[in-house]
Amino acid sequence: MDWVEVTNVADISEGRPIRVAVEDEQVFLLRAAGEHFAIGNQCTHQGAALDRGIVKISGSVRTVTCPAHGSMFNLETGKAMRPPATKPVPVYDAKIEDGRVFVRPRGET
Repeated sequence: MDWVEVTNVADISEGRPIRVAVEDEQVFLLRAAGEHFAIGNQCTHQGAALDRGIVKISGSVRTVTCPAHGSMFNLETGKAMRPPATKPVPVYDAKIEDGRVFVRPRGET
């Protein structure tokens, strides 16, 4: 998949995730400490929206905690770090060009 434009940088507040669409998928997008993180927005346990969860950006591991049952996901790898979820969420690469934010599934060229 090619890079998909999802929003403008000005639409993303520091440390506050937003939900954007990439084709038929909902993606969690976060700007924090000069970096952009993009992962699938649905918890792999029961599908709750991660953009409504608690984000932790301090320290070496940045995470989001599902608002429904407390599953925790690594924002860089998508790995489930705390149950009840055991499966990772998809991870996306993000880039900024001319004030616009683009994402694509990680691993695509």
